[in-house]
Amino acid sequence: MRVTAIDFETANAGSASACSLGIAIYEEGEILDNFEWYFKPHYRYNYFTNTHIHGIYPEDVENEQEFVYYYEELCQILEGSIVVAHNALFDVGVLNAVCDVYGLDHIPFDFLDTVSISRRVYPELYNHRLNTVAEYLNVDLSHHNAKSDSFACLMILLKAMEAYRCYEVEDFLQKTGICLKTNM
Repeated sequence: MRVTAIDFETANAGSASACSLGIAIYEEGEILDNFEWYFKPHYRYNYFTNTHIHGIYPEDVENEQEFVYYYEELCQILEGSIVVAHNALFDVGVLNAVCDVYGLDHIPFDFLDTVSISRRVYPELYNHRLNTVAEYLNVDLSHHNAKSDSFACLMILLKAMEAYRCYEVEDFLQKTGICLKTNM
């Protein structure tokens, strides 16, 4: 089973203002890829108020393609994957909002939230923010860099599976009682 971790960064508070997407892909016991796409937000959402969070400026994306350019490739990547994200409802919400802006179909997939996973597996942590969990697990993180965040998210799942001595996601879910959610 392929697992694909995703992390969106947004230009502003609007869910449809995605300006970068980090992706980390794991299958058959190895990390196959980890990369990031930058895109120019849709013209209605192309103003930046979150630069202080992620360091992405309008000039960093002004010559990039818009999300719609990556849509088909993203569909292929996510097809057949279990998608993981830290605070997954945020990232899935951003993906769906961006699809809505461009009149694209929502991409169907099952997903997991690594916040829920970390709460179940590491209840001793004082919070379950991505940077806290990554530090606890000794995972390098450049927080709010989408590529780094997606990799850290994937590592949280893999280390949690290891803690339960599970080598398949399905076994891990059964042992922990964590349920997949579905994006339609």
